[in-house]
Amino acid sequence: MENEDKLGSEDKSGVRSVARALALLSALDRKGKNLSEMAAAANISVSTASRLLGTLVAHGFVAQGSNNRYVAGLALTTLLHETDRWAPLRMLAAESTTALRAELDETSAFFVRFGDDRLCIDSAESSQLVRRVRLTGEKGKIYRGSAGKVLLAYSTDEAVDDILGDMQSFEIPGQRDRTVEELKAELAQTRTQGYGFSHHESTGGSWSVAAPVFIRGNLVGALAAVIPDHRFGEEALAAAIEATKRVAAEFSETPRK
Repeated sequence: MENEDKLGSEDKSGVRSVARALALLSALDRKGKNLSEMAAAANISVSTASRLLGTLVAHGFVAQGSNNRYVAGLALTTLLHETDRWAPLRMLAAESTTALRAELDETSAFFVRFGDDRLCIDSAESSQLVRRVRLTGEKGKIYRGSAGKVLLAYSTDEAVDDILGDMQSFEIPGQRDRTVEELKAELAQTRTQGYGFSHHESTGGSWSVAAPVFIRGNLVGALAAVIPDHRFGEEALAAAIEATKRVAAEFSETPRK
């Protein structure tokens, strides 16, 4: 009985250590964090964080720079690259969102199609005090929002029908329901004008402009600027459309004509 209790205790301790190590890995970011910041983010003591980080560093899952800040190690980035279907797009997404943010100083995001959803795989946040935040990993229905319209507009009719299925209409919070026929008319307009637009569709209090990004003539994603409602106006809209289309085209290897 004593041995069973000991094994059970060791098992619980091992599970706890794994959970804490995973919390530390989840706390990593591009800028890096020092030991205190890592411990606080994982909600564990500094001594425990130091011990676990030492193990993660030894196995290559975490690296420690000359400034003593912890970042993702080669083993972790290799694993992510081998298992992440969006890995080839990560650099393009990061660079294009950063470029668009530099143009407008508004939050920019890069979306891909993920089943029936639009998935944000990278974003660059505005420096303005009031701003809309788009988090990496954030998902939403593909038929709502400017990025979703772009992803649908440049898909085949068969793919659009497969996503929409037998749906006749869909809800947009705070607005009247939108019919599928109205959506398809918007998709045609999106293809004609080369960008998608939405106002209070995916989230209240903001508007968005998105443009397609192509690689070798194939749609790979949608680059979007997401802007708080109080900065909406004709001039702001025109500037957002021009910048978003131009930056998306700059990052497209072979834009579709």
